[in-house]
Amino acid sequence: MNKLLLGICLLFTSPSFASDCRVSKAQYSALRTGMSYTQAVLVLGCKGDELSQSEMAGFVTVMYMWDGSGFGGNMNAMFQNGRLIAKAQFGLE
Repeated sequence: MNKLLLGICLLFTSPSFASDCRVSKAQYSALRTGMSYTQAVLVLGCKGDELSQSEMAGFVTVMYMWDGSGFGGNMNAMFQNGRLIAKAQFGLE
């Protein structure tokens, strides 16, 4: 089984991917433009909360939010057709 498939299986079956996970600045920094949402989830350790989704001219754009490890910290990431195009963070430690 290849590593990505194994990671996906672990992602959806492991109790460590609970909804109360917190994202660190190091995890945020590891995200790279062009990576898939699945790859981002593997780096961050949990799925994000979908904030918005739009579709126009064949482009599907989805914005997700994660809680951060610092007090009030958070991060957002925007994916277009499943690939990371932008990210932002506030107060991550």
